[in-house]
Amino acid sequence: MKIRILATLLLICAAHTATAQDREVIPYDVARMTDSLRSIYAPDSRTAIFDTEYAFAGHHVTVRGRTTSAECRQALYDALGRAGYETEGCMRLLPDAKLGTKTYAVVRLSVCNMRSAPDFSAEMVSQALMGMPVRVLDRDGWYLIQTPDNYIAWVHPAAIELMDAQCIHEWNAAEKLVVTSHYGFVRTEAKDNAATVSDIVAGDRLRLTGQKGRFYAVAYPDGRTGYVPKAVARPETEWRKTLRRDADAITATAQTLTGVPYIWAGTSSKGVDCSGFVRTVLYMHDIVIPRDASQQALTGERIEIAEDLSNLDAGDLLFFGRKATAASRERVVHVGIYIGGGRFIHSQGDVRTGSLDARDELFDSYNLSRLLFAARILPYIDMRPQLCTTPNNPYYRF
Repeated sequence: MKIRILATLLLICAAHTATAQDREVIPYDVARMTDSLRSIYAPDSRTAIFDTEYAFAGHHVTVRGRTTSAECRQALYDALGRAGYETEGCMRLLPDAKLGTKTYAVVRLSVCNMRSAPDFSAEMVSQALMGMPVRVLDRDGWYLIQTPDNYIAWVHPAAIELMDAQCIHEWNAAEKLVVTSHYGFVRTEAKDNAATVSDIVAGDRLRLTGQKGRFYAVAYPDGRTGYVPKAVARPETEWRKTLRRDADAITATAQTLTGVPYIWAGTSSKGVDCSGFVRTVLYMHDIVIPRDASQQALTGERIEIAEDLSNLDAGDLLFFGRKATAASRERVVHVGIYIGGGRFIHSQGDVRTGSLDARDELFDSYNLSRLLFAARILPYIDMRPQLCTTPNNPYYRF
């Protein structure tokens, strides 16, 4: 027992020593230039990667790591050179060359779980929906992907169908069927009691290949085929012709999710977190918005809310969290959709409606106490890069 304890203490001491040495190995000027470049090219690690590893031998430095920005990598090499270092650049540029030509994919599951690391036990950080085109950045058993909202995370190989540039272009160009009901099934035959191919949720998209009675014939990105009841989906072209993106339409869609359970990182009709709820509602109107509440807070027009709420419009996003103090910055931790009359709808426990009006039976004193500001987004759809419809999103134009 004493030997085991001594060995453990030695390992702990060694680990602390290595950590201290690692900190000392990186010169101050290199650490500073690294942080500066990260703030420029990868300020949000959820949407861009800039991971560096250095090995120094005097003024010779070997740079390893990975990044999604070729400009950032070159800027780092140039900065090191100007600082007097002889640089051996080994930093990987993502998508990684080992992927070959298949640096694209399409989600093949109704809901694809995205995780912080390539393991089922890792934290789920987001979800992607069937038919969604994604970039493939890296492989480590699982695949590191980037979704149309630029979110980066790991998915199991079973979740996606890898494609090259030609195949992803053909997928994006093909006529799709858009699932408009919150839940349904694809059948092996055009019959209500036929075996299922898979489940489907609102926002899923499949290739439309024909019709048969009360069913649409569809094809999956991996080549599977099946039939979808016409009652739960519409051809994409037809759907877009009648699609509304006004406040009444958006808030009506939001209310159809009432009672859906809160699921951390959820972005589908099966379950949503607060920002996933906003993302899901808008995606059902063909709108792509950033994934997390803190990212969504940077879109649209910021509105400092009047005490009587008179400057709010239905469809505005409400943000909640910690107010700025002399010692700390404002922190956004929650988001909901304002539906008018002092009320808002959000996901907290489940999707529910609350009120900012103390006279209302749905008054939510907790969220009123942490209300920060609003953002008006609907007038800016397709006018700002982070608020676009799928036809104007780069991922749907591969």
